[in-house]
Amino acid sequence: MPTPEVPVAARPTTEESLKKTSGLWPVMLALVGAAVPCAAQTGSGGASDSAAAQQPVIQAPPTPPSPPDFPRGRISGYAFGDVYGNLTGDPNHVYNASGADLGQVNVDGVKPITKDLNGVQLRRIYFQLDNDLSIRYATRFRLEADSRALTSDGKVGVYVKNAYLQAKSVLPRSDLFFGMINTPTWENSEEFWQYRSIEKTIADFRGLASSSDLGVGLKGFADGNHRLGYSAMVGTGTGQRPETDRYKKLYLSVPVRYGDLRIEPYADYQSVRVNLGPKVPSHTDSLAANVDQATYKIFAGYEFRRVALGAEALTRVNHKGPAPNQEPRGYSVFARGTWTPTLAAFARFDLWQPDSRADNRVDSQLWIAGVDWQPLKDVHIMPNIEATQYEKKGAATPPAHHDLQARVTFYYKFSKPQS
Repeated sequence: MPTPEVPVAARPTTEESLKKTSGLWPVMLALVGAAVPCAAQTGSGGASDSAAAQQPVIQAPPTPPSPPDFPRGRISGYAFGDVYGNLTGDPNHVYNASGADLGQVNVDGVKPITKDLNGVQLRRIYFQLDNDLSIRYATRFRLEADSRALTSDGKVGVYVKNAYLQAKSVLPRSDLFFGMINTPTWENSEEFWQYRSIEKTIADFRGLASSSDLGVGLKGFADGNHRLGYSAMVGTGTGQRPETDRYKKLYLSVPVRYGDLRIEPYADYQSVRVNLGPKVPSHTDSLAANVDQATYKIFAGYEFRRVALGAEALTRVNHKGPAPNQEPRGYSVFARGTWTPTLAAFARFDLWQPDSRADNRVDSQLWIAGVDWQPLKDVHIMPNIEATQYEKKGAATPPAHHDLQARVTFYYKFSKPQS
């Protein structure tokens, strides 16, 4: 179909066309000017861009890693004590020649506390130095000040609690320890309880072992996931005191952890030297073959979201030679819970039988409850109560008074990297 011809009168002249298009030139020039630098930035097609792209990139040589900074150390420690008042207990007060009250201050489950005693006490201070000698070897030196360990002039004494060398990875996932080292007796249960500043766990409270001993230990895990652990040790059995005989104490614990569940069976064995009679010819002495003691304990704990529950059961068999054997037993259950990041609570109940084989004995119950307020990191203020009830079995004579002590316990940590 032919294109219709436009009448000559309707066709624009050249002059009119130039007038209409002259207004577009500034816009076109501005667009071209903006496109030029964009093309330069994107490297589209320019010869200079191709040349720049072909230039080799010069990289700085890698900085060699600095050698490990050894030796390196850290100073740390903690302290705890109480403002206390004995609400119930033995009302009889006994004084020495200088007028000091000789009454029982703290609950120990053996002797009733003395009523109306009150005051301030520091029950423990730790000062610790950890030193990494190399990637494979480390040392620890720890001093303890204890209000029960006094100097000859009655001041709070200081003694060595730890002094050991640690050799790491002597076996896969296992470390070797030598010196004054921690025993595995209640190491894991105390860590789970978390309130040593309030009270010892049941085996420690009843004096069945020491928290550290002079010896050699191997500690590690049997699997790569660190679910099945072990701690084996040969010690003197004398705690922080020097060895005085040739007999040793054997320790073994097998802590198992599966998710939030912890289970730990434990046992130890020690020969005990006692004087049963005069010495007889060489290579023998007065120690009877069955004078020894063995301890068996199991601990279990479970961590919920805000609450943790734990339990321990233990027994010890004391072979007494010609005398009847003794078998003390104990049971402990405890709980702790966190309400807010700065406020928590705890409670515990212990049952103790000094000799489960005896018909005539005095059992005891230990009750603990309190609140834990943390006003700032590593500082805890804990109002709490601790009570003991004595229960008569058979014809035994129990103490005439129960115990109840009210306290505000203060606990704080400190640490500083070694310069």
